[in-house]
Amino acid sequence: MVIFKFQKTSTAALAAHVDTLRAVTYLFRRAGLDVQYSQGYNPHMELGFSPPLPLGTESLCEYVSAKMPFSPCLTERLSPLCPPGLKFVKCAEGSVNLAAEIDGAQYLVKAAGIGNYVEEGTKNGFFLQTDKGEKDVSSLVYATQKVDDNSALVTLALGNCGLRADKLVKSLLAQHGADCDYSVLKTVAYIKGVDADEILFPTK
Repeated sequence: MVIFKFQKTSTAALAAHVDTLRAVTYLFRRAGLDVQYSQGYNPHMELGFSPPLPLGTESLCEYVSAKMPFSPCLTERLSPLCPPGLKFVKCAEGSVNLAAEIDGAQYLVKAAGIGNYVEEGTKNGFFLQTDKGEKDVSSLVYATQKVDDNSALVTLALGNCGLRADKLVKSLLAQHGADCDYSVLKTVAYIKGVDADEILFPTK
């Protein structure tokens, strides 16, 4: 098993998760990587991805595992073939269920006033508006750091019971009557509070 780390920025962030899966499959096939296929009537590459990235959210830390032999030159074979915004940065041997193990992520969020709104939420709690009313999601916000008035770092739970950074930003802006553009960049993924890179790509 080989685990790859890749970035998804710029126009690539506008591709849905299923489109990213297709793009990665196509890249692996075009690069001639010896990835194993599933059995049955509809065989497909044996790939496993980290939790899906919301549409429009950029990321410096996405991961995909592939059942295939390891070679240190795999990223070099993929890089020239990648479309704009998609970039493979490293790979290593490993056997991790990425979707299940990666349970947190840090995001850099930017919008007019968002640094102040995050700071206020850290003191008073974070809430989302739902069809059933206001929902307290403070327990899903693991850490925050105001960078300046218009940017902040937020570490959120990830996975089936996680909190989407874009929804949190939208909620904070709406609560303060702010109607402005925003951006979200995923900077670090975590496995049980540890930077995923330290576990997936340990230094010898």
